[in-house]
Amino acid sequence: MKNKKGQAIGILYFVGALFLVLFIGFMASIFVALTDWTADNTLPEFENLGTVGDVNFTKITDLTLTPANNFIQALPGIVGVIYLMMLIATLGLAYAFRTTEQRWLLFLFFGLVLTLVLASIGMSMIYEDFYDDNGDFAQRLQEQTLMSFLILYSPAFMVIIAVIGAIIMFTGFEEVGPA
Repeated sequence: MKNKKGQAIGILYFVGALFLVLFIGFMASIFVALTDWTADNTLPEFENLGTVGDVNFTKITDLTLTPANNFIQALPGIVGVIYLMMLIATLGLAYAFRTTEQRWLLFLFFGLVLTLVLASIGMSMIYEDFYDDNGDFAQRLQEQTLMSFLILYSPAFMVIIAVIGAIIMFTGFEEVGPA
């Protein structure tokens, strides 16, 4: 049986991991959009360099930057799947930090989850401001369908994961039977 402090730390780790995953997903989506925008604007310029002396910059670009650009074009899907896997993996933390009969931790858990949901609403609103713009950056974010869906609806996903996490964490009470 763990002490109260050890059980509270488990709850902090679980909710902290959800905060971290949310922040990483938000930043990864912004990074992918910026990288895609940069690659789309610079690659044509590098392809038009031509030959200088004995060095054919167009051929070098075709051998180096074009494959890198192909990878960058695949990043939105890859980042979306990794983000989804990280969200699901946090439920493993909930299982690892199952509590015993300390019922007061349920109130701590829901207080922390409320803070998490408020933070995810804030990040979702910031992302939506970028997403609804009419510029090139918004177009890149709109191309990231999975990540945009997961971040725009992150408050709902955080509530679902928190409820599942609460079920896992707080239904692990060991019943003492007759000896």
